[in-house]
Amino acid sequence: MIQPKQISLFANNTHIPFGVYDDLITNVDTSFWDKQGLLTKKRRTERKAWIFFGVFSPDLICGIAIVDAGMVATAFSYFYSLKDGIFEEDKTTVPLGFGNDFNPDLNSEWKLGNYSIKTENGKMLLQYSGKYKMFIEAENNSNGASIVAPSKDKRPFNFTYKNCCVPVKVQINNGGVNTYASSGKYGSIDFTKGYPPRETIWNWLSFIGNTESGKIIAVNLVDRFNANMENVLWVDGKKILLSNAKFTMQEPFDKTDWLIESADGILNCHLSPRGARRENLNALIMKSKFIQPFGTLDGTVIIDGKEEKFTALGVSEDHHAVW
Repeated sequence: MIQPKQISLFANNTHIPFGVYDDLITNVDTSFWDKQGLLTKKRRTERKAWIFFGVFSPDLICGIAIVDAGMVATAFSYFYSLKDGIFEEDKTTVPLGFGNDFNPDLNSEWKLGNYSIKTENGKMLLQYSGKYKMFIEAENNSNGASIVAPSKDKRPFNFTYKNCCVPVKVQINNGGVNTYASSGKYGSIDFTKGYPPRETIWNWLSFIGNTESGKIIAVNLVDRFNANMENVLWVDGKKILLSNAKFTMQEPFDKTDWLIESADGILNCHLSPRGARRENLNALIMKSKFIQPFGTLDGTVIIDGKEEKFTALGVSEDHHAVW
């Protein structure tokens, strides 16, 4: 059950109860927890925050992310053209990339090297300017879900906000050789801030597509993270909570299909990768290894008791971090 919208994570000298809340919790100030311990220990050693924005349009898949992992900050971007098969990516890693006082929300200005994310006049502006140029303008359409989930290792909680079918405009200039543009309700937001376990493992899926009867559907699905609480299906804008997820795949993860289903039987699908973004970061104090295949999906979804076939575009991830 999705609970009514909350304004703040903090209430009665602690965090609000674990659960799934309607729309965005706007006040995600974590200073109460960050300052526990010597010299803001938790802010640097335990608190993580990131924004990942994906676009899954009929002719273009792209993503951009900025991550504050405490002692290290990272950012990456990539795009894949379904029309000509062009794939490009770039990334950066900066020790102590954000200051001790960086306590962001979704609307804060995030800037790391050639990457920036900020909100102006109610619109998210996401930009990368390096080996190619990417600009995304997005309208957060107030139809997401906020999750406050338990953590481990005596860490207080982990917060995440997910939203799909966000209206976007995308422009990409690949060094003057190729230009790409796309617009429509193809955006997907992942904003996370909290205290995940020291060793964090997850499988994740996000997609946007259409059923055979013309319904617009989108999914955010995760296993082995956030107590499997962030599993949400959008059907023409209506949010439906899904049960636990099961991911079945085999290496190489970017060359073989992923089979993904929810335990309640509502969702059954498989992802056929067109490519992948991967990272294997070993910065001594933290490690992050993941592969993020992207591509086409097909399967079935049960809506109002009726099974429908669907097709979609999206991204999956196998992730293992020690941070």
